[in-house]
Amino acid sequence: MRSKTSYFNATLFKKNLARFWPLWGGASLLGTMLPLYLLTVLIREDALFGPPMNSPLEVTLAYYSVVAWMVPAASLLYACLCALAAWGWLYNARSVGLYHSLPITRKGLFATDFLSGMAMMLLPYAVTGGLTVLLTAAIGGVDPAGLAVTVLAVTGESFFYFAAATLIVFVTGNPFAFAGFYFLFHFLAAGAEWLASRLMSMFYFGVERAYEGVLEFLSPTLFLMRNVEVNAASRQITTPDGWIENGELESVTLQNGWLIAAYALAGVILLGCAWALYRRRRSESAGDVVAVGWMKPVFRYGVALCAAFSGGMILYSFFCEEFQSRATAGALPMAVCMAAAGIIGYYIASMLLSKSLQVFRGSWKGALATVLASAGLCLAVAADPFGLEAWLPREGEVREVQVYLSGWNGPALGARLEDPAAVREVLDAHGAILAQRDELSRNRVEGDIHHLWLDLGYYEGAEGEKRVSRSYWISCSPEQMEELEALRKLAALASSPAVQEANIFSRVCGPDRESRLTGGYLYRLYNPGTGEGESLDLTLEQAKVLEAAVRRDVQAGHFGRTLFLPDGEYERAAYSGDLELYYSVSSLTGGWKGQNSSRISLSLSSYCTETLKALEDLGVTDETHRLMTYAELNAIDSGSGSPYGEPYDGPYGGPYSYTEVVY
Repeated sequence: MRSKTSYFNATLFKKNLARFWPLWGGASLLGTMLPLYLLTVLIREDALFGPPMNSPLEVTLAYYSVVAWMVPAASLLYACLCALAAWGWLYNARSVGLYHSLPITRKGLFATDFLSGMAMMLLPYAVTGGLTVLLTAAIGGVDPAGLAVTVLAVTGESFFYFAAATLIVFVTGNPFAFAGFYFLFHFLAAGAEWLASRLMSMFYFGVERAYEGVLEFLSPTLFLMRNVEVNAASRQITTPDGWIENGELESVTLQNGWLIAAYALAGVILLGCAWALYRRRRSESAGDVVAVGWMKPVFRYGVALCAAFSGGMILYSFFCEEFQSRATAGALPMAVCMAAAGIIGYYIASMLLSKSLQVFRGSWKGALATVLASAGLCLAVAADPFGLEAWLPREGEVREVQVYLSGWNGPALGARLEDPAAVREVLDAHGAILAQRDELSRNRVEGDIHHLWLDLGYYEGAEGEKRVSRSYWISCSPEQMEELEALRKLAALASSPAVQEANIFSRVCGPDRESRLTGGYLYRLYNPGTGEGESLDLTLEQAKVLEAAVRRDVQAGHFGRTLFLPDGEYERAAYSGDLELYYSVSSLTGGWKGQNSSRISLSLSSYCTETLKALEDLGVTDETHRLMTYAELNAIDSGSGSPYGEPYDGPYGGPYSYTEVVY
């Protein structure tokens, strides 16, 4: 009778589940906390048979939310434990010998251990899901399609994560190295992009490169949690008083759910690679940090380059940053720091591979290659081959620009600009900064040092979908405001009518909203007779007159002129009293068309001649109710306390508690 080869061993499968029952049993017990918590919440809110889950679509919404935001993170951690349980015997030489002496082929061992690991992965989800389905079916019903999508999504994600963990198992022969390699596999691409962005930010003046997720698809957990979303469409109900509210759900979809299927397909490929590694795996590799021969140089130089990037920036910040004369890092000292950190990483990796401290003899060639590669990469980034530092968008490419500008005195301004003339002003100022970036990027300035911050966000494309940001932190002296064209253009930008119009009124006026002025308020009027401060409510008529005066001051370029004044001039020009205008705002977009209250708060100065004259003409300010500059208040105060009988905020103002405040 011919013998028959079995590719699955039921005895070993049962043995694995029995040995590691605390793992999947404990995970199942933790999983039961979710439906139990849901049950207690529904009982406490007296909603067991009503809202919030009183329909199958509400239940589906809850299922999809768990799939989108909880399952990837849970599977990432749990797959690591299941892989160690199923394949942990590969990391002990005696266990390897025992398993390979069993009357089971390598194919049988591979299939049995993989299936037992997958069973351990799915059992907690099955227990948790089963209890949740019973509970939700009792309180709101279950949508069969939503349940099927949820089961497929959980199974697909579990398969991908366990297949990835299985591949990493065969790369190494050490459980601690497995944990490190496993999380590197999932986050290396995102981490490398972040390090590269950080290095570019250190070299390029004004380029604050943030993590953009260009290679995020190689970091599955991040990619899934950021791209798989839940879309719920509700039936809109118009109430008798004109409010539009959301009614019952009409549809629930798992947006980009196909990504889970794509990763599951990638899991099949990873599983095939794992089998290819296991077929050629030597039993003697148990205990090795890297069990695959051709991967050892990759590990050695990969660790060296990662150490060069991360460690080099740390060394530079510790030992060189305080001595740099510019806001940007020096290419040569950074190259030295990266080379030193790369050497350290190279020898650490060599020690891990050889499991010995004696790795220096005959290693000079590899060390030299590490130095050259680390320094070369540093200098290549510093050379800015793509011209990121000098980038300036063309005027026709910018759909909208967001500006934030703060100086050393006066309130900062922030505005979103779409008007072509306003965008042109911003581009002119930005171009002047780039032309004089060598002078503006210096850290050490003679005389009084002041700081200004300019943050620009350009929105490009037909719908403004692409955003490119630049951020400039500039140290300068007041004298340089007249010497450097870039600073003069920034001062002109601060008082530009188009910029100040958007800065002051954009939150209450615009194409997407209607606003109605309802009143106003004037803070901190000084009464010389009593020596106390007073505040006045403004009538609607007074508020309308003052709003018109403010708009005339804006068009005349009077607002924003205090932003770069020297301290003494600022205290003599800026008033402590603030003018507030109240509005009722109606949104014209979206489902909600009700009204909301908003306000703008304006810091006045002696430059605001139209507004000051209007206050006098209205009789709001007179001999008994005066607006006082900070210099006048300081002269009255003379160190004996605030004349207002309340804590004095000083010339830079205190915190505002308003819902919306625009300066």
